[in-house]
Order: sequence, then structure tokens, then C-alpha cells
Amino acid sequence: MIQKVDEYVFNKNFLVEKYKLDNGLKVIVMEDHSAPVFAYHTWFHVGSRNEKKGTTGIAHLFEHLMFKETKNTKEGEFDRILEEQGGKINAATYVDWTFYRESLPKEGFHLIPSLEADRMQHMILSQEQLDSEREVVVNERLMRVDNSPQGSMYESLYSTAFTHHPYHWPVIGWMEDIKNISRDDCLNFYKTYYAPNNATIVVVGDVETKDVLEKIEKAYGKIPSSTIPQANMPTESTQTSERIVELQKEISSEKFLMGFHTPNANHADYPALEIAHCILFDGKSSRLQKILVNEKELATQSGGWANQTMDPGLYIMDVTMNPGKKMDEAILIIDQELNRIQEHLVTDEELEKAKNRIETSFWSHFRTVDDKAELLGFHETVSHDYKKFFQEIPSLMKITAQDVQRVAKAYFQKSNRTIIKAFPKTA
Repeated sequence: MIQKVDEYVFNKNFLVEKYKLDNGLKVIVMEDHSAPVFAYHTWFHVGSRNEKKGTTGIAHLFEHLMFKETKNTKEGEFDRILEEQGGKINAATYVDWTFYRESLPKEGFHLIPSLEADRMQHMILSQEQLDSEREVVVNERLMRVDNSPQGSMYESLYSTAFTHHPYHWPVIGWMEDIKNISRDDCLNFYKTYYAPNNATIVVVGDVETKDVLEKIEKAYGKIPSSTIPQANMPTESTQTSERIVELQKEISSEKFLMGFHTPNANHADYPALEIAHCILFDGKSSRLQKILVNEKELATQSGGWANQTMDPGLYIMDVTMNPGKKMDEAILIIDQELNRIQEHLVTDEELEKAKNRIETSFWSHFRTVDDKAELLGFHETVSHDYKKFFQEIPSLMKITAQDVQRVAKAYFQKSNRTIIKAFPKTA
């Protein structure tokens, strides 16, 4: 049986509907007949936050393994079938989620449910396949982290800012763990987390909802649910003093990351943090971009963002200095601007401009069927409700200058931050 859970009418033209099968599988459908294509995303509620010491990186490794062999498809056949239909295929893993995406011409829809249901239930994994893909991930880690100044700095930021919570370890995992994950580890991970009651399917595009539901129920309806472990996340201790790590890297100029602990994506303060970020960093006329890059020419690049995560995360500033310029001068300017935003209300002009920029960017990420499927799936997984996506802009529009000042005082404190400083390696 498949039952309707709720619906949401978007922009008077689009209806988003949510359904649920008896085995717990959630299905979100949004018909969009503006182009003869569709996107089919499968979001699993599992990421590196669900891992344990000793098997860090297993969520990302398993993403690779899901493109191997199943009971009904030989290795490589999944990709071949969809690519012959003009399909685009990809996948991604992060701290809170793993998702698989396909986008195809409308005629190819009938292929997807059975193929995806097959690899949700019937994946085959040999030791040789595991070892082969493990080597791919080892090389990926070498390229993106160990031999990448940027990647190793971000790894250091999270491992320093978080001491208890699983956000402490990198999504790709520690090298030692990647090399030691066993076949049994992978199969247990698969049986536990790759189950219908831990997944959400999002279909957006030139489809008929009735046909989508019929094919999904036929393909997935008999897959049994699993027992999902209770995610008892350790509470991260409140940071009470600034943490600084200095690194020597193969870089031509100084670079630093600055991370402040912030609340999760569902917290009431998150919209005001987005506004504060926009005023500080978004666009050439933003305060810090204007001073650091344009006026004083201290930095070649400056930016930041508030990470939308299921648990409290980080607001990150990322600055690359011009050759010969010192990062301490940039950090002093940042401190001055943070103090200014804490002590004085932002102007009405700054507030209005920030809201307009964020709204424009927001809708620019909701253009294609693939964009729409990703945003609906992300919010259903991270915020536990796809409708939170549609509430973002109304929430932002309510933010006042007093709200921006309040969150700046609450979170942009030296005692609440971690700085990773990278210096050019000396001979």
C-alpha cells in the first residue's frame, strides 16, 4: 500500500505531493511539464555522522560500491543502460546524507524504479570489488586531502573545532580506516542503512504522478524495512577559548580558515546568520570583500558560508592572501568588522540588498528538474520536511537589523572560533 502524507502548492503552478509505502519508503513527486525530462533522486538518511571510529569513510566508500554488481545487473550495466537512454548519473555523500541522482528524457522513466530497487535490495559485493574500489578512494583521499593544502586545511578545521561529535572526522574518512574497512563492515552497513524506511525518493519532471507511484510501489513494495540504530549523537562541548592551528603547506601565499560554531539548519537563528554572511562577504560591495580584496588588496579571495547541517555546525570564513601579505592583518580587519556588526545595527540599505541577493540566488538554484529534486530531497533529509525549503525566503524576509546584531553577538565570538593558519613551506 502507498498512502498520501501531505502536499504543497508552489507558485500556483506546481503541486508537490508526499507519499509513504508500508515499508517506510517516502516518495515526493512534483510534476513539471515545462520540458520532456525528469530527475529521479534517492536520498538515504546516512552520512559520516552515522559512522564510528575504525570505520570512518564507510558511507563514502559505499557510495562507490553501489555502482558495482547486483543480483540482476552485472558490473557496469547500470550505467550503460541509463547512458544509452541519454541519462546523466551521479551520487554524493556528506556528513548527514548520501544520495543518488539520475536525469533522463521522459521516455526512460520506466527503467529507473526497477534498477534502483534492485541495488537497494540485491547488491553483490566481492572482496575483489571492495579492494578495487578501496584503492580508488585511497587515491581520491591522497588527491583531495593529503596532497591538497585546501583539503587538509578543512580536515584540520573540523577535527579541531569538533572534539566529540562525528563531524570531527572527514567524510572521506581517515586513511587508516579506509584501508581496514572489511567486506563484513560494508555488508552490515548496507543491510542497516540501505533500506526503504531510511530512504526518500524524489521525482520531479515530465511525469504522471499516478504512473510514478504505481511503478515505485511495484518495484519497492516488497523490500523489507530494517532496524535503524538510534542516532545518539554525542553533544559537542561548548567551546570556551579560541583554537589556533598553524600548518606549513606547499602554497605561494598565506591562507586561513576561520570557523565559528553555529546552530543546525532548522534553528530560528539560521536565516539571520545567512543575512549576516551576505553583508560581510557576498558580492564586491560586501564589507569584507570590499576591504580585503578591492581596497587594501590584501587577499586574492575571501568568502564564507553557514553550513546547513542536521546538527550544530560551522560558519566558515575562507581567505587567501596576496603574496607577501600577512594574514594577521586580514584577521584584525575581520575582528573590527565583526565588532562593528555586533555594536551597530546594519543599515536598511545593507539589509534590503542582502535579502534581494539571497532571494535571487535561492531561486536560481531551483531552475532545472535536477535542481528541484535535489533541494526537495535535501530538506526532507536534513530538515525532516521538504516544505522547509519553501519557508526559507519568507523567514529571511522577516529578519531585522536587530536580529543580525543579536546573532553576531551570540556566535561571532573569539572564544567560539577555530582558526587554521597555513604558511608557505620553507626550505
